Amino acid sequence: MNDDLSFLRKQIDSLDIDIIKKIQERAKLASDIGEIKKKSGDPIYRPDREKDVYDKITKLNEGPLPDKVLISIYRELMSGTIMLEKGLEIAYLGPEGSFSDQATRLRFGSSIHSKPFPTIPDVFRAVEADKCNYGVVPVENSTEGLVNSTLDMLLNSDLNIYSEIYMKISLNLLGYEDDLSKVKTLYGIKIANLQCKNWLNQNLPNVELIETSSTTKAAKLVSERGEGVAIASKIAAEIYGLKVLRESIEDLPNNTTRFLIIGKSQCLPTKSDKTSIVFSVADKPGSLYQALKPFFENKINLTKVESRPTRKNIWEYHFFIDFFGHDKDEKIAEVISELKQNTTFLRILGSYPSTEPMP
Repeated sequence: MNDDLSFLRKQIDSLDIDIIKKIQERAKLASDIGEIKKKSGDPIYRPDREKDVYDKITKLNEGPLPDKVLISIYRELMSGTIMLEKGLEIAYLGPEGSFSDQATRLRFGSSIHSKPFPTIPDVFRAVEADKCNYGVVPVENSTEGLVNSTLDMLLNSDLNIYSEIYMKISLNLLGYEDDLSKVKTLYGIKIANLQCKNWLNQNLPNVELIETSSTTKAAKLVSERGEGVAIASKIAAEIYGLKVLRESIEDLPNNTTRFLIIGKSQCLPTKSDKTSIVFSVADKPGSLYQALKPFFENKINLTKVESRPTRKNIWEYHFFIDFFGHDKDEKIAEVISELKQNTTFLRILGSYPSTEPMP
């Protein structure tokens, strides 16, 4: 038996030598590509190329490791290569340990330079001012709907949606006090509190709710004040030295938040894209029907339709729409051209690779 183990371990050692050599060779080639991109002005981060890589490795994968393991490995390979080039700075809605921070790591890996900002408008401004290359912000949650601050900034900013990320959100009760009957104060961001409303009503019906700017800020306050509890992530518990008192207290399973990567670049078409637009129509009967009619006639699937007051005139609305296809596709371009004739305002927010929500 010992001889068998020794033989297998020697095989692994030999493979490790080859793997490390190939990884470094790949990194060198990717670094050379990065230098060419810098000279030509092409974006260093390419969601379309990233999607191609992930599609390729999942097709080549014959097991026994599942696809998600190989994707994680390649994510870190690409993250490390970009780090070598010192080419990217990512802004995200902080502080460190926030769900936006986790989404940033999920998409860009752990080697990317990232910087937290206190508000969503601050993230947009950092990218607009070229302090960061891209920003990561939440835009909607599967149970509590849209993040209005992000929609407002998309409406007023020239930045594009460059990519999207879906991330399952697990909310936990953090603190020091194991006996919940002694807890008098709960800190948390409004949307997280709402996602845990039923659990809170059953287990902490009489606590004082104090809203914070983020889940991580809630954890930080509990750590600093030494009292109360917070609704936040396990990463926040590690950062601020809190105990995880209760795990996964969200009311609905598969609680998922969609995040956007925003930037000045426009992503090239892939075989599976999504486009986001915002428009307004005249205040008259049938105007919204006329605007949406081209999508129906061309069998284009709308994945989201949301309205938001214009704040200019009462009862006037902006309509935010997501649909499958890229604005460079011939059919999509024709639909958008027809849409312009039936709207008083239209802006293409971005076309980018479509990402499937987590199961």
